[in-house]
Amino acid sequence: MPKLNQQFQLPDGRKLGYDEYGVPNEKPIFYFHGSPSSRLECALYVNEELLQRLNVRLIAADRPGMGLSDPQPNLRMTDWARDVVALADHLQIERFAILAYSLGGPYGLACAFEIPQRLTKVGILSGAALFTEPDLVMNVNEGTRKFLTMPREKPWLARLFMWTALSVMPRIAPNRFVAQANTLLPAPDRPIVIDDPEFQKGFIKMLREATRQGIGGAFHESLLTVTDWGFSLQELNAPILLWHGEADQNIPVEMARYIESAIPNCEAKFHPNEGHLSLFKKHAEEIFRALIND
Repeated sequence: MPKLNQQFQLPDGRKLGYDEYGVPNEKPIFYFHGSPSSRLECALYVNEELLQRLNVRLIAADRPGMGLSDPQPNLRMTDWARDVVALADHLQIERFAILAYSLGGPYGLACAFEIPQRLTKVGILSGAALFTEPDLVMNVNEGTRKFLTMPREKPWLARLFMWTALSVMPRIAPNRFVAQANTLLPAPDRPIVIDDPEFQKGFIKMLREATRQGIGGAFHESLLTVTDWGFSLQELNAPILLWHGEADQNIPVEMARYIESAIPNCEAKFHPNEGHLSLFKKHAEEIFRALIND
């Protein structure tokens, strides 16, 4: 049975929230959610039956300031690796794989830079979010662009926008929020949202959890995403597996192709007719098998 809503006290006194799914003491994979999001995200795409069948132990942790994880002052992207190592040590896991989805992708790459000796593989799924390169952001949809650029350009307006769009709307008008979000999705993603009421409910629950402490965590992650990450792609030597939908408009495929070419040890698979959501929803088993196979 899943172990939900757990908290672990980090060495600096902060608390880290996490959920565990799958088979204890089996093949460990740490799941990094998108942003704004929370540990609840993985349950939208992964079911317990699949994890049990593949003998996977999945650990989904909230990043600082979201869900059950305390904020971290002066957080840098590479700091996340220390939190992950502390949690792995607490769970008595020596080596593990990472699956980093959407805007969790840069945090997966940060771990590949900081702690390659602890990693078996790093999977980046719809998450090659290289928004620091101007030429690669031209095809980003309006909602994602606003979420990422406003905190730097108009911080006070960004806080108001995030509070209204990400905290208030999902609580007082969830159906309207889902309808608005759906207008920003490419064609392959729309059936995932429109035709699945359970996905809609889970998505709203995930977002409410992400902003349970306010929008500070999401605001800071937006700033980190569009600034220097603290490492270069060429410095990464952990095995990187990358999956991306060519119809993705949240994180355009051009970013993924650029990252594939820049990372020395990167194996990429591009799906022509998949978007940001549909790729994970339809290909979860393929992705998990690749991460656990030697």
